[in-house]
Amino acid sequence: MDVWRRAFVSAASSSVRFETVDVFSSHKFGGNQLAVVLDEQRRLSDDDMRRIAIEFGFSETTIVLPPKSEANTAWVRIFSKDGDEMPFAGHPNVGTATVLAWRRSIFGKEVRGTVLLEEKAGLVPLELIEDEAGRPVGATLTAPEPFSLSSPPLPAEAAAALIGLEASERFLALNIKVSMS
Repeated sequence: MDVWRRAFVSAASSSVRFETVDVFSSHKFGGNQLAVVLDEQRRLSDDDMRRIAIEFGFSETTIVLPPKSEANTAWVRIFSKDGDEMPFAGHPNVGTATVLAWRRSIFGKEVRGTVLLEEKAGLVPLELIEDEAGRPVGATLTAPEPFSLSSPPLPAEAAAALIGLEASERFLALNIKVSMS
């Protein structure tokens, strides 16, 4: 069964397939909306992709293209609702991998087990999650690179000021830290 809806995109002068999904939700109209657009023939220009993302207006829209390397599942570009391209984002990866798994195959390859998505940030491996009946219901991902700060942490006084604390209250800010596992 083809899960893709078809829409006419005047900018591309062709029809494109897309699916909208609710990520991180067990019911419709919950979670975080995502539009997954399939561009099998690489017909969409960068500008088309941006305009499609703006048209959907979801926090993110993914454009799925044939992979650059045959070893991978797909090349995925992620766009914000403002049309800005993002190198990586969590929920678009989970949603896109799940939608591809619903198709069972893409670009001549079976989609099961591990999905490898090529993105600006690097290669993103995802492990598909299936329910008791073997239907894809989600995915877990490994980020393409470890979390890092682009600049050194702020001194406690500066961190306190950012959240509206006085210097005398800065002890409250000492336990604020980013934790990633």
